[in-house]
Amino acid sequence: MQDDAGKREPIEQDPDALIRLLDLQLKQKRAERPQTSAHHRNIRAASFLLLLVIFAGALFAFLFLFSQANEQRSNSRKPVNSTEVRR
Repeated sequence: MQDDAGKREPIEQDPDALIRLLDLQLKQKRAERPQTSAHHRNIRAASFLLLLVIFAGALFAFLFLFSQANEQRSNSRKPVNSTEVRR
């Protein structure tokens, strides 16, 4: 018994058959194109959303840290004694 799984049929030399095979392959690729473009569009939208979330988180952290630093600075100032006379 021969193993035919590893062998391919020889491509026919008929030009019409080759044109039909190429046309079929082109139709298949055209059918796949909308699916792949939709997939790429979804990945692009998800990456922009992720960047927006990271940017918003960084902005929130920046505002929070600076408000805490401002509170610390205002609390660390020594109160002025009203009994001291200023010159």
